[in-house]
Amino acid sequence: MFRLATIVGSDNKMMRQMTKLLTFCLALCLSMALASAEGLRVGRAAVDITPPVGTPMLTPQRPPFEVKLAGQALDPLQVKAIVLEQGGVKAALVACDLTSLPLRLSQEARKLIGETTGVDPGAVIISSTHTHTAPQIRLKYLGKADDEAKRKAAEYVAALPAKIAESVKAAEADLQEATAYAGYGVEDSVSFNRRYYLRDGTVAANPFKGEDHRLGEVLRPAGPTDPSVGLVAFKNREGKPLAVMVNFSIHLDTLGIDQPSADMAAAVSRMLQAVHGEQMLVFWGSGASGNVNHYDLSDPQRFRREKGVHETTRIGTIIAAAALRAYPKLEPLRDAPLRVSHETVLCDYHPEKTAALRARMKNSTRYFDGEVDVVPDGDRLAFEADVEVIALGNELAWVGLPGEMFVELGLNLKNASPFRYTMIHSLANGAIGYVPILKSYPEGSREVLATRCAPGTGERLIESATKQLAQLKGVVLPQTVQTP
Repeated sequence: MFRLATIVGSDNKMMRQMTKLLTFCLALCLSMALASAEGLRVGRAAVDITPPVGTPMLTPQRPPFEVKLAGQALDPLQVKAIVLEQGGVKAALVACDLTSLPLRLSQEARKLIGETTGVDPGAVIISSTHTHTAPQIRLKYLGKADDEAKRKAAEYVAALPAKIAESVKAAEADLQEATAYAGYGVEDSVSFNRRYYLRDGTVAANPFKGEDHRLGEVLRPAGPTDPSVGLVAFKNREGKPLAVMVNFSIHLDTLGIDQPSADMAAAVSRMLQAVHGEQMLVFWGSGASGNVNHYDLSDPQRFRREKGVHETTRIGTIIAAAALRAYPKLEPLRDAPLRVSHETVLCDYHPEKTAALRARMKNSTRYFDGEVDVVPDGDRLAFEADVEVIALGNELAWVGLPGEMFVELGLNLKNASPFRYTMIHSLANGAIGYVPILKSYPEGSREVLATRCAPGTGERLIESATKQLAQLKGVVLPQTVQTP
């Protein structure tokens, strides 16, 4: 102490140098602490939403509105949530084992999330896996159900927003330091474009059901598929898996039974957990698959149009295998700031359906048709569609789109995205139904006849998503997106 005091007292220059050195060390330690505090944290959770026995299940939404009641579940239906936190920003991705979630239920869920968690409602993507073995949550389609079945359906629907908020709250409570990884696998043997050109010059979706002898009239698919298996994995500080998000374009409609099931998403989850442990949450993101399913009609000599548990297991196993092959090659994401963007796009209602809609609206300023809020805008009828983007770093982004997007739209978005990994979650933050590409409208057939969207709606939604991706990435787009 005496020697130090002597040095300090005798040499002010050395004192100043030591002060600078100490200041630098303190600043370095503080910056390291802040960097650690602002690193990525991830939480995950699952909440059960399996319906009670006797709850009305999904059936075709057209007269006579037949009723099918739920039996014992084949596997649990769940709401799965992943919450991300980085640099004081939080965002959540949610997947519901439902066919879709109407706009108002999604809005109510996001409102509850904002009230019960630290996640802003505008930083949430709530999507549906689109399993077809899920409850009917559109109560207007329960015409032939008895009072008990209607009561169960109403109670089930009323509880959904709180269940979704509960999943996000539980995931937020699970937040822990993590590293994100991303990449793609490839699987091209289980998904097929379900629209076909026929020899008579027409286009048909899933043609000749019950008339397999006519499959020789099929010429070729009317569109492509997306064989990419998108993967985003999160591992804790010890390198153990916390969650993996699997993103694939296919209809979850392989069962055709009255037992609730997450369909092939459940099979994928079982396979991945068997390898990596049950602590790993497996999250299914339904890609752009409005015109893609598992029926292979391209060759009448080997066509495949099967349903059942065996088919669900077969396809789920194949997709899981593609994910497992790609998993060891996933690349870690470094320097990963979290950013969120969303835009509400005003979309035109299909002109061929506006007359009937106006008759129902009469003098109303707004009209809820069960899926969307219809808004009069001068001589046009329009509805609002939310497009949401969550970006993690400069390599990965999730895009939430509110309908059953045609696969061409998804492929175009991925090609235009400035992010290396772009994961599309369809039926997110609303459910506007089928969203065809522009060229499919004159071709007609199932999706075009059913859509509420005017021609060009899909392209406008993709343009919004692409613009937001570019803004989050900080790049300038060379030109307006064009869909093939």
